[in-house]
Amino acid sequence: MNTNISRREFIKRSSVASGTAVLATGAAGSLLAAAGGDASTPAALGGAKAHAKSWPSWPAWDPANDSEVTKVLHSTTWSRSKLVKEFEEKWAALMGAKYCLAVVNGTNALSASFMVMDLKPGDEVICAPYTFSASLLGVLYKSAMPVFADIDPLTYQLDPAKVEAKITPRTKAILPVHICGYATDMERIMQIAKKHNLKVVEDVCQGHMTAINGKNLGTFGTTGCFSFQTSKVMPIGEGGAIITDDAELYDKLYSYHNYGFKTNVTPGSYDNIAAFILGNKIRMAEYQAAIGLCQLGKLEEQTRVRNENGAYLTPKLAAIPGITPVKPYPNVTRLSYYMYPFIYNEAEFNGLPRAAFVKALAAEGVPASPGYPKYPIYTQEFIHEMFKTEVYKKFYTSQELDWEAYKARNACPGLMKTFDTSVWLSTTGMFLGSKADMDDVVRAVEKIHKNSAKLKAA
Repeated sequence: MNTNISRREFIKRSSVASGTAVLATGAAGSLLAAAGGDASTPAALGGAKAHAKSWPSWPAWDPANDSEVTKVLHSTTWSRSKLVKEFEEKWAALMGAKYCLAVVNGTNALSASFMVMDLKPGDEVICAPYTFSASLLGVLYKSAMPVFADIDPLTYQLDPAKVEAKITPRTKAILPVHICGYATDMERIMQIAKKHNLKVVEDVCQGHMTAINGKNLGTFGTTGCFSFQTSKVMPIGEGGAIITDDAELYDKLYSYHNYGFKTNVTPGSYDNIAAFILGNKIRMAEYQAAIGLCQLGKLEEQTRVRNENGAYLTPKLAAIPGITPVKPYPNVTRLSYYMYPFIYNEAEFNGLPRAAFVKALAAEGVPASPGYPKYPIYTQEFIHEMFKTEVYKKFYTSQELDWEAYKARNACPGLMKTFDTSVWLSTTGMFLGSKADMDDVVRAVEKIHKNSAKLKAA
């Protein structure tokens, strides 16, 4: 396993669409008989592919929008200006938030949320472990201690009961990650946060448009952080956003993203360059916003199509022995379908290893991956390296910084189980296909299940 794989390359290889049982309707019958030709023989054994055509490409772009972007290029107003402000206003309105700050990417959206927070060395942040390193960087930049609570392996989400068990007098915040575009149980998380007076930073980088009882993710916590990287369901190429309902916090965030200048200082202006907080320069550019505004116009319709396909596909896959679609909480009313994850039970496939199952799916024309590599974030060296710094040595005991003890304290058996059983259907555009495309996915899995003993032998 290449443990040095970048976030971008990993997403390029394996990120994609997600699924829901909450929205599922319809019967789940076998589709084997519907295929023509050698329909019952897996493609890996010489049969016809279940899905022989191309999936919808991603990111999707309408050439008619080219002029909107070239206008910005020809104007030479490339730094943050009117289009960024327009994008922020429209994103805030769509999400249902009072304020939005557009930034260069989702990683910086998350980091900025912690950088302006009253978080200091010695404090603790309870984090979701099923995530990428980008989620945690702001916690470490503030020299706080990341504490990991386990996930529910049936939902892939941070388990609220495990969160509450990890709270200490030093806990200052909770970092839920809406992995695969599914929703953490935010109603319970916010109850816990209110009870213990904790901040909540929502990592919504995969959860655009996912909603709980009609309320969008990102609007529950202190801040909600989004990514608009190329693979996301709202792709700009690079870009991010922070939403909040807290006016004072928004003011701090705005200043932080513009060198720490006062909020009324226009980005790019040098009339008043006295910084009053330690800031950064993470402003979104005008051409990013121009692309974003074009993409934003399609997001609601794309989300509708993805949810219809998810509702159609999920019960059909669930009817196949050994396939358990990841389960959203009952109050989830819409999903992003960034990825479609399910739990694979190889015993029901005659012991066919998951890697062989994923390979057989690819042969059928259905791109898939096993999800994140089995390299738990609480065992990764970037955290260990921070423990070696002088500031960590000053504010934490040697026992707290003992690397082996830290990994043992933060072990998440639910996460480890997920690493061994998860399958993600791959390519974000997949769920913009037709019902017939979804039938092809089911047909592919059925073929593999029916011939799993032969595939294992081969």
